[in-house]
Amino acid sequence: MEKIFGIGWARTGTKTLGACFKILGFKHQSRRLDLVEKVSQGDYRKVVNIAHKYQSFEDWPWIILYKELDVLFPGSKFILTIRDKEKWIKSYRNLLEIEGNPTNKLIKIRRFIYDLPFPDVSDSNLINRYMKHNDDVINYFQSRQKQLLIVDWEKGDGWNELCSFLGIKVPNKEFPHKNRGKYIKH
Repeated sequence: MEKIFGIGWARTGTKTLGACFKILGFKHQSRRLDLVEKVSQGDYRKVVNIAHKYQSFEDWPWIILYKELDVLFPGSKFILTIRDKEKWIKSYRNLLEIEGNPTNKLIKIRRFIYDLPFPDVSDSNLINRYMKHNDDVINYFQSRQKQLLIVDWEKGDGWNELCSFLGIKVPNKEFPHKNRGKYIKH
């Protein structure tokens, strides 16, 4: 079965992508922190078992496993959600501030995912890591562009781009922008 992996960084519209997958009728799996812990310990069995059970995925741990998932599920499609780096860092910092003091477990997970010394990370460290992820994904799929879709919901990408890439009909539903403004402080 063909798989579809959302591999955009947090705060780039991953929840919107997940909502799209559900509207389109895919059996969907979102963020799983328990799987990130297993992967950080070098145990991929549970990730592979879960990946066999679902059709579409987004958020952690899927975003850091795109190379392994590409090998395990040949012919799969990958969607990189992006946004302007300045808007991204503002949104990400707002998220961190609103969440408050993270648990030790979440700090360990973020350190693993981002490969940065959370919670003491600078904006430039975060932006560099965000841009590196995007560049790495684009370079990895450079010779197989039909397997990678890059979308920026803020620039107007939506059903047409997504459904064309997936080879399916555009649903008669409003595009589901999720978390828009959810983490903006007033």
